[in-house]
Amino acid sequence: MKCFSELIKYIDNQQWRLNCSSFDSDCISNGDLIYIKEEGCNEILFAPLLYKRDSLILAEENIEFINNLIYNKVKSFNSDCKTDIGKIVNIKPITYGSRSVIYEIFNEYNNKYLLKVMKRLEIDNIEDKVIKYLTNAGYRNIPKYYCSIRYKDYYYGLITEIIEGEPAATYYINSAVRFIKKLGNYESIGNNIGISLANLHNILKECREDFCYTEVVSEKVLESWMNRIQYREKWIKNNLDNLQYQEDRNMAIEALDSIDEMLNIIRPNLKNLIGKNLMRIHGDLHLYQILVSDKNIYFTDFEGEPYKFPGNKLEKEMPERDLAALIRSIDYTAIMALQLIYGSSVKDSLDLLNNDILEWEYNSSIQILNEYIKTISEPIRENMDQLDISLSFWLLERATYETVYEIIAKTGYHTIPMNALIRMKEGKDKFFKI
Repeated sequence: MKCFSELIKYIDNQQWRLNCSSFDSDCISNGDLIYIKEEGCNEILFAPLLYKRDSLILAEENIEFINNLIYNKVKSFNSDCKTDIGKIVNIKPITYGSRSVIYEIFNEYNNKYLLKVMKRLEIDNIEDKVIKYLTNAGYRNIPKYYCSIRYKDYYYGLITEIIEGEPAATYYINSAVRFIKKLGNYESIGNNIGISLANLHNILKECREDFCYTEVVSEKVLESWMNRIQYREKWIKNNLDNLQYQEDRNMAIEALDSIDEMLNIIRPNLKNLIGKNLMRIHGDLHLYQILVSDKNIYFTDFEGEPYKFPGNKLEKEMPERDLAALIRSIDYTAIMALQLIYGSSVKDSLDLLNNDILEWEYNSSIQILNEYIKTISEPIRENMDQLDISLSFWLLERATYETVYEIIAKTGYHTIPMNALIRMKEGKDKFFKI
């Protein structure tokens, strides 16, 4: 059926709408239930809606629908939930994100769970499989897996335990604030993050299932990595006019020049990585994906980078990629701390980023890295004997990804990774060694 205008307007008002200038819409009606699918900008939005009494709601916010989903009573959906989840009697939204919605759900015994419902159809999103594997392997630094729901061949929903905590980013922002204001050290969680991440990688390294077995870096893999960055270069060039300010466009052009220069320098060194192991990693490990609860570290959101194209989330990666993502995330927290202190814009905060603050970033990152190296298993440690090369490359790769992501998602943070790319070229990033 053709999607009527009220339905399209409803979707356009959601946080998880497609950020596209144009897309195709398709709707399937089944009584009060309407499935809407929108395709554009390399994404497929999918959402079941209920249309009752001339009003629209997300279907999963209806108690009857969510129970039918869990117990396999909705066509085209399949759940592996067991009866120990019980009957759901209450649903409370926690977060309406850019690609998913998070709920608290309560069963008839007042047990509380977390329900994550995806608003994208992604054949390469295997978050449910990864969380299930880690739970079964006894890894405790994740929300415990209970069950998942799939729509046809796509991951649709995940039920886990709820972790009451705050993002690790909050700790690092507060730490940066104290450093900048010369108030003394903030309580550190870097050691805990390093140990917990090493143990995560240790367990994933032992996985033998089809989605996580170890692979090897080859010439073809190296070429795919280069293609990934070159694709992003071209994308940024083609989207310069989408940047609102001329200053941003000028910075983007300088960042593109930096990428070209660094790729030419680093390309020959990448051959040293041939034969190294690739494995399943977190894949998008920034500090808002880490929760801190009673000093314990919990990794969340294993769905991978939303705009990884032309890469695929099913691709195995080097563990250094997770480390690079954390280092980049610490850079973001320093800018956010400057914004908090001075009430400044992102651009003005970048102008305040001095050598002392960059040293704080380095020391905060090296604490995680050192503890990680101490804790990882011997096979992974041996595989990282070219750390200077691999970490430098993944820092470059991650910053190019962040630039594309921030522009597409319209966060206003796109100049942070651009600035980092320029600093890398200028030799102002201690981790980037060329």
